[in-house]
Amino acid sequence: MIMKNHIVRITVCSLVIAASIVMLAGCGSKKVSEGYWVLSEVREGKETVKEKDLDDYGLEEAYIVTEANGSGYAVLFGIPADFAINEDKGSMSFESGKVDYSLSGDKLTLADSNISMVFEKSKDDAPAKPRDIGFGKDTVASSEDAQSSKQEKTESADEAFAQKADDNNKEEETSKDPLDLSYSNPREYFEGDWYGWMKVDARTDFWKKIDGEVYDAVCRVEMKDDEHAKVTIWDAYSSYEEPFAQVDCYVTAMGSDPQKGMMYSDTTGFFLDGNFKENSWTIDPGSFEWSNYMMIASTYVDGSSVEAMDYVFHFKKWGDDWSDFSQRPPHYDWYKKLIDAGEAMPDKIPEN
Repeated sequence: MIMKNHIVRITVCSLVIAASIVMLAGCGSKKVSEGYWVLSEVREGKETVKEKDLDDYGLEEAYIVTEANGSGYAVLFGIPADFAINEDKGSMSFESGKVDYSLSGDKLTLADSNISMVFEKSKDDAPAKPRDIGFGKDTVASSEDAQSSKQEKTESADEAFAQKADDNNKEEETSKDPLDLSYSNPREYFEGDWYGWMKVDARTDFWKKIDGEVYDAVCRVEMKDDEHAKVTIWDAYSSYEEPFAQVDCYVTAMGSDPQKGMMYSDTTGFFLDGNFKENSWTIDPGSFEWSNYMMIASTYVDGSSVEAMDYVFHFKKWGDDWSDFSQRPPHYDWYKKLIDAGEAMPDKIPEN
């Protein structure tokens, strides 16, 4: 479990938000050719997670795309993060930081002092880049606007990182929290209403029609006592009374941050027409640097015991303004009006 927490931490923090500089040991070529690089291995100390086991960590579809102009993007949990390659320094500049890399043949390695991630160059064509969720807008920016935005992000990467480092120093004692919430134990962290979005990656033909699509979703965590919770999730086509997922979970102080704790699923519950296996959900919010946040990622096994689709939920506590997260839910404007008016999360959200 510790290794899993560390893996999630380096992949999210380094690839998605790149909050700190990580150094690679060894030398090797810095010339990265155009291509599609698929995560093949993760190592921590003497432990190694091979490609066939990456889905246990939600990393089976992690990849990097490098382009001929020296730019590219990394995709993790369905979230794309643009970067620019500096071959002289052997680094990739994301919007808010840098990650150093090493290249040996067809293997591209990113690492910190504890964990290394190996991406192997694939002969297949790269999948279409996942769309960005446009900060409360339903439409995706035009290709021209996207290219302009990408160029601006590339040019400002170093400045953004320097600013973030300065901000971190100033706020070392006080965490940034849009809701100004404080938590002394896991029950206080998890209990309550959550709003966010989900992404679907189809495994069967039946779900191909919504493959890669993103939807608003809401979640309610009701604590039975300090260690047991009922988690209910619904969307615009369901409700609290008739949700598409409801699961009993255990809550513990284990995890990356004891004050936030960890939540993992029992076998009692359902997701659509499928039943749950124990630990189908392992939720460790302390692995992430975002405030009032939790991620739920797993595989939906349908009523015929077929692994039908992979899904990921990104939730923030009801009332959070999402200012520290790179992508907001599709109908964030609807949500913003409600929280500005002090409204509680509805048991049924509108289909439109």
